[in-house]
Amino acid sequence: MTNLLAELAGRYRAVVVVSGRSATELLEWLGPNIEIWGTHGVERTQGGEVVLSEQAAPFEQLITDVAVEAAARVDAAELDGVVVEDKRVVLGLHYRMAADRGSAQMELERIARELAERHGLVLVSGKASFELRPPIELSKRTVVEQRARQLELSAACFIGDDLGDLPAFDALDALDGGNMDTLRVAVDSDEAPDELLRRADLVLQGPVEVVELLRTLAG
Repeated sequence: MTNLLAELAGRYRAVVVVSGRSATELLEWLGPNIEIWGTHGVERTQGGEVVLSEQAAPFEQLITDVAVEAAARVDAAELDGVVVEDKRVVLGLHYRMAADRGSAQMELERIARELAERHGLVLVSGKASFELRPPIELSKRTVVEQRARQLELSAACFIGDDLGDLPAFDALDALDGGNMDTLRVAVDSDEAPDELLRRADLVLQGPVEVVELLRTLAG
């Protein structure tokens, strides 16, 4: 995949990954040849290093403290399989691997809601997960729209599979028309949100078809 992304980066003006995952993790997986924005846009890679935005930096210690509290609450509730992920300025609570996902989801949402209210954080639902975010703008829309305009692109494509990708589709809506063509691509799965599939110009069936599309674009 890193070689394929490098090929794409050499062919097009920009290949940008915008993800809820940490930029550090993405850099390890994808390499330094592409532009990476992690944690919904508050982290980005520059020269192989991860830089945290000035807006988000003041919340780093708070999220670390809340992660410790969340882990203790998860242990006390005996939520086997639940993962607490500290992403510097966002806290991820994942229940995909829980033995009883339904019960884990309800209890984890209760814990997440209490923590959000106590610490002034924003609770957001994701794919088999909850996130606690600082009260600042965290949106893939901002990154996609700003970078497309800054680079003066004539065309932009975004590929997504989750609720958190809808703001990126919003960005393409704002960019559509004029001198810019846009393509919204959704990746279907058992957990793909209906709205994402409805708004897509193209729906792919899983990661294999995503790789096939990228190879086609690489020419």
